[in-house]
Amino acid sequence: MSQVVQRKQRVFVAEDLNIQEWADIQPYFEKLLQAECNNVEELEKWMQNRSELESVVSEDYHWKYVYQSCDTNNAEKEAALNRFLENIMPHWMQISNQLNEKISHSPYLNQLDSKKYKIYLRSLKNQLELFREGNIPLMTEVDKLANEYGKISGAMTIEHDGQTLTLQQAQKLLQSTDRNLRKDVFEKIQNRRAQDSETLEDLFDKLLQLRHQIALNAGFDNYRDFMMRSLGRFDYGVNDCENFHQSIANVILPIMKDIHLDRKNRLNYTSLKPYDMDVPTSSDAPLRPFETAQELLDKSISVLNQVDNYFGECIHTMENMHHLDLDSRIGKRPGGYNMPLPEIGVPFIFMNAAGTHSDVVTMLHESGHAVHNFLTKDLVYNFDKDFGSEVAELASMSMELMTMDNWDVFYTDEALLKRAKREQMERILSILPWIAIVDKFQHWIYTHPTHSREERKQSWRAITDEFSTKVVDWTDYDSFLDYSWHRQLHIFEVPFYYIEYGIAQLGALGVWRNYRKNASQAIQQYKTALSLGGTVSIPEVYEAAGVKFDFSQNNISQLAAMIKDEL
Repeated sequence: MSQVVQRKQRVFVAEDLNIQEWADIQPYFEKLLQAECNNVEELEKWMQNRSELESVVSEDYHWKYVYQSCDTNNAEKEAALNRFLENIMPHWMQISNQLNEKISHSPYLNQLDSKKYKIYLRSLKNQLELFREGNIPLMTEVDKLANEYGKISGAMTIEHDGQTLTLQQAQKLLQSTDRNLRKDVFEKIQNRRAQDSETLEDLFDKLLQLRHQIALNAGFDNYRDFMMRSLGRFDYGVNDCENFHQSIANVILPIMKDIHLDRKNRLNYTSLKPYDMDVPTSSDAPLRPFETAQELLDKSISVLNQVDNYFGECIHTMENMHHLDLDSRIGKRPGGYNMPLPEIGVPFIFMNAAGTHSDVVTMLHESGHAVHNFLTKDLVYNFDKDFGSEVAELASMSMELMTMDNWDVFYTDEALLKRAKREQMERILSILPWIAIVDKFQHWIYTHPTHSREERKQSWRAITDEFSTKVVDWTDYDSFLDYSWHRQLHIFEVPFYYIEYGIAQLGALGVWRNYRKNASQAIQQYKTALSLGGTVSIPEVYEAAGVKFDFSQNNISQLAAMIKDEL
């Protein structure tokens, strides 16, 4: 792999195109609208031209999003993103529907290879059925409001010991063995979040109203059902999601209760508080796998190389191209993501590293997404690189697990390595109930669109209580618990994108099980599956990876038993 990837020469779009306004790209879309396709070969060439154009425009938008994420206080970067959302996105959405209509009416559409284009044609039909011109301004407003969440969250800091800390940096102090310090920092973090609780409630009320109207306009009773279609969930439905929630409660909660009780006993506390959940249960110091973002990067590449040289080369290429922003700082939005850049094919990893073991997992998680982008970058069509989150998260979560035996790069002491692996197993178990909570809460929110804030709060409390082990004592912190969903950016920015983590986690555990039996075969299956991109269905990708697309209670029970054995 080249140290620096050069984007392919453009065929349809000018090499020096600079996108500032809709007028800069409108002629290309108009040319596509007016073009004649007189045979199936010309139709495929037309599709390639459209794909190239949409790759260019998508990449421009993604860079604007990245720039604003990295510096939420920069008015110029914020304005550039908003200009795109206000002045380009609405026109793009409208003309994309016209292009969809054009191809759907082509007499040569049924001459396309039905196997090769099966998923695309299914998606095309879905997009045409969902499109409503009246939703364009509503969706534009939703995108702008959703970006406000990152700006609000990025400004959250606390003062501690004479220092201003981001919440990600402060979170690290919750691993301290000094319980009074943990309590103090926990309360500072929660009080800071509480300062913006009304602002975030206002923001969400606006999002809720707009999203519900979008659903009504598209002919749906509620936004939940609209999103099930919009996200292309052809391989499972609402009942499957509800069964997943119940299965997690039945299978995972009892295991988590035992883990929480064990933590309480090991710490020898009469009451286990929410600020006691990250501290080591022994007298050992917290895991400190790295000091700087560069050290995190270097060690992550070393870990990836030991699993498969291709994995490490992908991230090294990103480093050479400056497609990484890893450290936490004031004015940077929270969280982490891998942003696809569809034209050049080399993505961008964004995260907020503060020196914790969780940062190591996040970096390797996002590396899995990045490898996925590299493996699909040479697919002919942009739409083939558009795969469901159930597949995307299989890539990232499998990477976390396949690299575990090589975490000795971060933890040279075997005892520390064992602690890190144990934390990973417990984290997998603990995240599954949270996924069920977030997903079930959103089902309630959007099927009860006229609810009051008080009803929303009560629903959140009821659902979190349903998935609680009842071991952690939130006495005196009830008000913090009421709005703890505010920290989940997906609810604000990408609604209903969350259960995929649970589905993919089960798939990743299957990949890991295969990896432990035959590493080279599992890696080859992993790479083969990811290389398919969005050209086949989700179950077919999972099958290529050597696992089943199965989130039934029976499968959850089998995989949970494997984790218990590992623990």
